[in-house]
Amino acid sequence: MELRHIQSVRAAFNPAYTQLATDGLYLALPHTRCSVGVWSLQHLAFKPLELEGHRKILTSISLGNRSSPKLLCSAAEDYVIVWNLLQARQMVDKGIQIRGQIIGTTLGHIHYCSFSPDDTLVAACCGADVLILDATKERQVATVEGHTSKLTSAEFCPHYSATLVTISEDRTFKVWNIEDFTLIYQSPILTASPFISMAMNLTQPQVAIGTADGQVRVFDLTDGQGFRQLHQIDVAKLMRKQKSSQQIPSSPSSSSGPVTISSKPTWKRVDQNEIVPTGDQDVEDEAEAGCSVLSLYFTFLPQGGAEVNDHSSKPAFLQHNSTVVKDLLRSSPMLVVGTTGALVQINAKTLDVCKFWDLQDPIQVDNGLDTDTVSINAAGAVYISQSANAQKLWCIVCGHFQNTVHILEWCHGSAVDEITSDLNNIEVGEQSSNLPSWAMNSVDNSDLLTQAQKADELTVLSNVALADNSPLRSELVFKVKEDTRTKKQKGYLTPNKKPGQRIEDQPLTFKNSVRSSGYTASPRNTMFKPRTDFSSSASGAKRLPKSASSGSVVGKVNQKQYPTDCSAPSVLQTKLNVAERPTPIHSVRFSDDGQCLACGLANKSAQMFSMPLTGKGSSFVGHDHTVSCVNWSHDGNWLISSSDDRTACVWGKGRSEPLLTFTTTVNNFSVDKEGAQPQKPTKDNPPFPREVKFGRFYYMDKFILLTSGSTVYMYKYHLDLTKQDIKRYLSKSRYKLVTSFSLEAQQITALSAVNGFYSYLVLCAGTNKSLEVRDMNVDKTVRTMTDVHTKPAHVICQNEGSTFTSHPPDAYDLFVTAAAGDCIKLWDIRTNRCVRRYEGHLNRVYPCGVDLSPCGRYLATGSEDRSTYIYDIRTGTYCHKLTDHTDVVSDVAFHPKYPQLLSCSLAGKLVLYADKISS
Repeated sequence: MELRHIQSVRAAFNPAYTQLATDGLYLALPHTRCSVGVWSLQHLAFKPLELEGHRKILTSISLGNRSSPKLLCSAAEDYVIVWNLLQARQMVDKGIQIRGQIIGTTLGHIHYCSFSPDDTLVAACCGADVLILDATKERQVATVEGHTSKLTSAEFCPHYSATLVTISEDRTFKVWNIEDFTLIYQSPILTASPFISMAMNLTQPQVAIGTADGQVRVFDLTDGQGFRQLHQIDVAKLMRKQKSSQQIPSSPSSSSGPVTISSKPTWKRVDQNEIVPTGDQDVEDEAEAGCSVLSLYFTFLPQGGAEVNDHSSKPAFLQHNSTVVKDLLRSSPMLVVGTTGALVQINAKTLDVCKFWDLQDPIQVDNGLDTDTVSINAAGAVYISQSANAQKLWCIVCGHFQNTVHILEWCHGSAVDEITSDLNNIEVGEQSSNLPSWAMNSVDNSDLLTQAQKADELTVLSNVALADNSPLRSELVFKVKEDTRTKKQKGYLTPNKKPGQRIEDQPLTFKNSVRSSGYTASPRNTMFKPRTDFSSSASGAKRLPKSASSGSVVGKVNQKQYPTDCSAPSVLQTKLNVAERPTPIHSVRFSDDGQCLACGLANKSAQMFSMPLTGKGSSFVGHDHTVSCVNWSHDGNWLISSSDDRTACVWGKGRSEPLLTFTTTVNNFSVDKEGAQPQKPTKDNPPFPREVKFGRFYYMDKFILLTSGSTVYMYKYHLDLTKQDIKRYLSKSRYKLVTSFSLEAQQITALSAVNGFYSYLVLCAGTNKSLEVRDMNVDKTVRTMTDVHTKPAHVICQNEGSTFTSHPPDAYDLFVTAAAGDCIKLWDIRTNRCVRRYEGHLNRVYPCGVDLSPCGRYLATGSEDRSTYIYDIRTGTYCHKLTDHTDVVSDVAFHPKYPQLLSCSLAGKLVLYADKISS
C-alpha cells in the first residue's frame, strides 16, 4: 500500500494542542510533561534523546532549517531554550548533563515558534504578538504587534531571510521586514474562517495559507508584485469529489437489474452507475470528519533529478537549454495538505490531485503481516516532512482524544507519473540505462520502452508518412469546360475562325492581323535618361532572385528573426477605433507575414488593416450576422470569416466580394444555367445545422476546417480569381467535403489546428468539458481528455510559433486552453496531463481570447476587468496588467515578426503594445 503505519509513540499528554516538530530526519515531541524526546526517523526503535531543562509544561517545539549544526527550540512558560542536537548527543556519550542555550525567560504562553532560514533568529508567537529572539543568546530583538486576535503561525520566507509572514485568527495575514522593523503588507479580511496553517514554497517565493473551512490560498511574495493571490484551492470540494469517485462501481454489469442500451448522446443519457442512497443509508455512511486544513507542506525536488539526458550530441537549436521547454516540463513540487479527515497530494503547478487518502480507511501496519491495519477516525494535528531520498513523506498524525502520535510513511508522487515525466526527455532508441535507478527497480525495462514508444507516437510534428487512404491526400482539381456550342446556337458567323477561338478574341476588322498605328512603338532616337537607382535598397532588390520577389512569406526582403530575449510588450504604442460608433470586436488575427491584421466585428463585417496600424481599414461585407472568427491563410493572401448566419466566406485582398462562400455542408457543385450561382440546399446537401463558430485553413492551406454544432467539417477547395465586371456576384470557386466527425456533445466550443507546417492533429473541445485529439491522417480520434476545465473550454491555442522563429520539437507539443469561470491551463499533448496553471485575470462569462508569443515565453489573455494580462509562461503568474480599455478585452494577438501585442475590446478599440526596445 502507498500509506504505511510505521509506529505509534506515546506522548506525555495530548499532543494535538502542542506544536510538534519533524524535518524528515528527526521527530521531536514531549517525552514527559517538561522534557523533549528526539527520535531518529530512520531508527525509531532506538531510545530517544531526552532534553531536560524546563520546569513547566511544554507548549511548542521547533527544529532548525540548517543541517549542521541541527538546532531545536523548545518553549514553555518559564524558558525558551535552543538545543544543539549534535552537542547533546556527544554529551550523552560522555555522560555529561545536557545543557541548552536559554534565549528567553518568562515570556508567557508561547504556542508557536520557528527559526529563520539561517537559524540566527527565532520567531515566538505569544498571544497576538510575535517576539523576535536571538538564537545564540538571551536577547529580544523586536516585538511584532498589530493583529487583533491570537496568532496561529509565523514563518520566515526562505528566499528573503528578513521577511516574516504572520497569520492570525482575525482572518488576515501580514508581511514584515525584520531588518528594517517595518510592516510591508497587511491583507484585508479574506474569509469567514480563521487562518490556522501556513507553509513556505522552497522553490519559489510563495506562501500557502489554510483555513478552517477547507480553503487553501497561495500568495506571491515576490518584490513588486503586490502580494497578490495566485491560486485558491477548495480542498473540501476535492475531498468530496475523491470520495464520490471511490464509491462509483467499476462496471454496470456488477449491478443488479436490467441494463439500458442507449443511442442518445452522453449529455442526454441517464447515468446507470449513479447511486441514490436511501435516508437510512445517508445517516449511516456519512460520518464527516471535517475538512479543516491542519497542515501544509511544499515538497522539494532533488538537484538534477529532472535532467536524465545528455543533449550534447544535438544541435543547439534542438536542445532544451535554448528554450523554456526545459523549465515547463520539469517535475513539479507537491503541495501536501493534511486535514482532519484526509491527506491530499496536489500538484503545485497545476493544482491537480495526485494522491488522496481518507484517514477513515484502514492503514496497513508495517510489521511484516498484511492483515494488521489501523484506522484514524479524525486527526487533531498533522505534521508533514520529506525524507532524505525525496521519494517518501513522513506524516505525523495526532488524535483528538488520545496521547498517541501515529508515524505514517507515504510515497511522494506516483512512480508512473515520475516515469512519464522522465520519458519526455528520452528518445525511443535510447537505452533504459538513462532512466533513474529507482525507476529501473520499480518497473520492468521492456515496459518502459513500450511506454516510451507510445508516448512518442502522438506529436504535433508529422513523424510518419501519409497513409494510402488518408483524407489528406484528397485534392480538388477544377477543370474548365470547353465551349461545345454549334455555330447555329451562337447565332453569328465567324469568318476565318480558328479552332477554339471565341468572338471576343477576334479583331474588329475580322482579319487575322491589324497594322499598328505606331503610338505604342518606342521612339527611334534615344533621349537622355538620368540614373535614379543609386539607393541600396533598389540595388539590393535588383540582385534578388525571382522567387524572393514573389508574394510568399519566406521571400520578403525585410525578413528578420524574432527576438527571443525580448521583454514583454507592455508599452502603449497605438490606439484605434475600428468604426465611428462603438462596435464589439470578437476576433483579431495577424497574417503570418505580419503585414496585415484582420478583425471580426459584430456589425456583420470583417475589417483588414495594413501594418503599421494607422488609418482606416478595408471592410468585407457579406454576412447577415455577427462575424465570430477570422483566420488568415499561411501565404497571407486569403482570409476566412465564420459567422452566426451559418455561413463562412473566403476573401482576397483588394476584393469587395467573397471568392468562396460556404452555405451547404457537402459541396457547391449544384449550379444554375448561367454556371455560377448555387442553387438552394437540398436533402442530400443540407445547410449547416447551427452557427459556423470556427473556420480556419489547415495543412498548409490545402484544406479548410469549419465547425457547426457538434461536427467538424474538412473541405478541399478551388479559388477562381477571374473577375467579371458585369456579374461580380458570380463566382466559379468550388468546395467539396472530404470528411467530417462529431463530438459527443451539444456543440463544439473550441477548435485548433496548425497551418504553419504539416501536422496531422486537430484539437477540438465541446460542451461536455472534454477535449479530443483527432488524427486526420487516419481519420480517427487518438485521445480524449475528460474534465479539462470545470466548464467547457472556449479557446484552444497551440504553440505554433511563427515564420520568423524556430523552436525545438518538444515546444510544438504544448497548447493552452481556457474556460469561463476557470483558469488557463498549459498542456503537453504527449503526456495527456496539465503542465502549468495560470490564474489572476477575471473571466466569468465572456469567452476572452488567449495567445502565445512567437518566442514561447509569454502568454496573453483578455479579461472582463477591462485589462490585458501578460503571463510569464514559466512562473505561472502575470508580469504585466495593461489597463487601456474601457470595456471587456475580448481577444489578443501577438505580432509574428516584432515583439508587439494587439488587444481588442467590446467597445470597438484596438490597442497595440510594444516592448521597451521597439517603443
